[in-house]
Amino acid sequence: MDTISEYIAVALASTIKFVGGPIAGVALGLSWTETAVSSAIGMMITVAFITFGSSVLGNLSSRFYKNKPKRIFTKTTRLAVKVKKKLGLWGVAFLTPFLFTPILGTFIALSFRYSKWEIIQKMLVCALVAGFLQTLAFHYVKEIF
Repeated sequence: MDTISEYIAVALASTIKFVGGPIAGVALGLSWTETAVSSAIGMMITVAFITFGSSVLGNLSSRFYKNKPKRIFTKTTRLAVKVKKKLGLWGVAFLTPFLFTPILGTFIALSFRYSKWEIIQKMLVCALVAGFLQTLAFHYVKEIF
């Protein structure tokens, strides 16, 4: 497998659930910097797609679903409100790779009406930090076993 396809595989693994990227990178034998950056790129593809495509999807879904019942208080919304009140967008962005999925974290940030560019910037910083932390952790676990 050539290197570009390995980078793409790691990025695709982290688009849905972030932890998939570091696991795939370690399994493919990439260095920790290559794995961390590829994982962050994969998360940012999802974040950018949802951030800038959510208005199009919202308009499209409003045509088909006129009366949508709203569930206000679920476990996820309660957790999101607690994080937002205590830590703001930085908290949501930091917990996205660890606790939330990139999709859910972006929707939470958008639901609190933060600026789209602010969401992109803070998610990028947190994706890089989480990519390095998780990749280093998986590399050390691989060395132990």
